[in-house]
Amino acid sequence: MRVPLLTNDFIDRAELVYGDRIGVIDEPDQPARSLGSLTYRELATRGRAIQAGLDELGVGVGERVAIVSHNSARLLELLYAVPASGRILVPINFRLQAEEVTYIAEHSGAKVLLVDPELDKSLAAIKAEHKFLLGEESDDALLRFGAEPRPWPEPDEDATATLNYTSGTTARPKGVQLTHRNIWINSVTFGMHMQMSDRDVYLHTLPQFHCNGWGLLYSAAGVGATNVIIRKIDGAEILRRVEEHGVTFAAGAPAVWNMTLDAAAQLEGEIPGRGTTRIVVAGAPPPSRTIARVEKELGWEFNQIYGLTETTPLVTVNRSRAEYDGVSAEEKAAMLARAGVPGIGTRTKTSDSGEILVRGNVVMGGYWDNPEATDEAIQDGWFHTGDGGTIDEGGYLTIS
Repeated sequence: MRVPLLTNDFIDRAELVYGDRIGVIDEPDQPARSLGSLTYRELATRGRAIQAGLDELGVGVGERVAIVSHNSARLLELLYAVPASGRILVPINFRLQAEEVTYIAEHSGAKVLLVDPELDKSLAAIKAEHKFLLGEESDDALLRFGAEPRPWPEPDEDATATLNYTSGTTARPKGVQLTHRNIWINSVTFGMHMQMSDRDVYLHTLPQFHCNGWGLLYSAAGVGATNVIIRKIDGAEILRRVEEHGVTFAAGAPAVWNMTLDAAAQLEGEIPGRGTTRIVVAGAPPPSRTIARVEKELGWEFNQIYGLTETTPLVTVNRSRAEYDGVSAEEKAAMLARAGVPGIGTRTKTSDSGEILVRGNVVMGGYWDNPEATDEAIQDGWFHTGDGGTIDEGGYLTIS
């Protein structure tokens, strides 16, 4: 038997098994009305209401819904609801200039554009067939409680679920097509390697637009973990949220944890989450000294991954092993400074020139409307990352 692997599986399971559990705690300080705390049943109900609203607007299967927003519960529910109906969500980096957002909205062919109220003025000139401010306006336009959404006629795991545009530093941004299968495999694999469970409280220190929050928001729903939304990243505020909500898990770039370390140095008393919180880091590999500081000064477990938007993103993972228990803090930090070993089901190798190549179910479906770039990136069954690195005898990757 072959059953499609769909993003719906995560929120469907959350509603069935953890329906009465708090699924998300929204950011309280935001320009739109906060959604407060919602159970997974309420999130799923709102998701179906959004799908019915999109039906009413005439947004069909395969059509695109774009959103430019800071982290929010509304962005979270759209990441659950839009792909689950066979449509494609386009989460756009809120830091981009209006010209870049315009290009993405037009290139993706977005039929609906949702805009964070904070960005209303700067993005006012951007047009779409249906454009709404995120908040009460979008709720009024999209939520159709009591209406049954039209089912996705032919669910397909190879259908594009989200379009995630890469940063265009040297050229126009490329739209990375992440399929339902990509996201499903990534989220289950990531959740397994990070040992996520229904006892976790996951703080969104990572931008949700960035590769769908690395897919961890799907992992969280699948295991019944609570999502805690934070809109503006600040070290002291991270520590406060960890204490207030009992946060056990978070992800982000090294800069996030450096500012958390700085804030912790000014904190009087016990560090929140000591011995119970774990973090996962990606981006520029942090120095081993920073890793040692996270584990010693914060008392938080340090984990590292390597990946790209085109790989959904998980390629390699590095977390502490039983073999590290007897080594010094400095030795352990040096071991954790490597990018890690491939996640289950993924293969890595380096080319003759030292480029990292990746093969696995997490590699994108292709670049949107750009077959030439797709063919250039994926050759002979391997994705060319553009990054350099080395792989040691144990399979551990180190980025050059």
